[in-house]
Amino acid sequence: MFFPAVYTMSEQSHRQQIPHGRLLEQAFDFAFTGKKSRLPDRMAMLGIPEEELTEPVRLAISALFERLDDTALALTQTQVQLKELESLVDVDVLAPIPNRRAFVRRLAWAVSMLERYGHPTTILYFDLNGFKEINDTFGHAAGDAAIRHVSELLSNAKRESDFMARLGGDEFAVILYYAEEEAARRRGEAIAEVIRTTPVTFNGQMLALDTAYGVHALSKGESADDALHAADRAMYADKRARRREMV
Repeated sequence: MFFPAVYTMSEQSHRQQIPHGRLLEQAFDFAFTGKKSRLPDRMAMLGIPEEELTEPVRLAISALFERLDDTALALTQTQVQLKELESLVDVDVLAPIPNRRAFVRRLAWAVSMLERYGHPTTILYFDLNGFKEINDTFGHAAGDAAIRHVSELLSNAKRESDFMARLGGDEFAVILYYAEEEAARRRGEAIAEVIRTTPVTFNGQMLALDTAYGVHALSKGESADDALHAADRAMYADKRARRREMV
């Protein structure tokens, strides 16, 4: 990058002057994009005496500010693109909902809010029963359709303030803010009933779905990972209980 050499009058007597032709050549090496409205103010901020602001010096400084403006614009655009890419990384590969990465980050934030303000927060953890049989019998396309179907059911069933994500495979979770454990349990059963009574349609066939769910209320001093594992264990306890009922 070319930086214009600007000297005081006393320095000019001891330094070799840069030929005007060379200054002009270097100045016009930069692309001008019409961002000159702030140039007078910028010139004033530099504190360069008016008698030293010859036309070649003005051109060189103008070109430098043009390049700085273009660099700042490129940096802003890059930051916007990075945010867009980060948002894509947080989205599930099958359904347009958050994934496990996004869920764990939001759960960590919920834990910190509990520590600071004591707001009750509860996790609902869902796992589809018989999902492997759907894949084995009807193919993975049917399994993908079931995942998208359940994602839509959960999105429609959650409150606007809740945060829902697919954790992976056939597992989903919801963060319920300002919800005590008993209230969350009632919500979990209501959502599970919606899943059980709303089959997915695949190639003209109605495929019934079933689910187990676990409930875990966050507690102070608990990490996000520990809270998620506790909800997972509660879900498996519900799954085992439902299996015993079916025997």
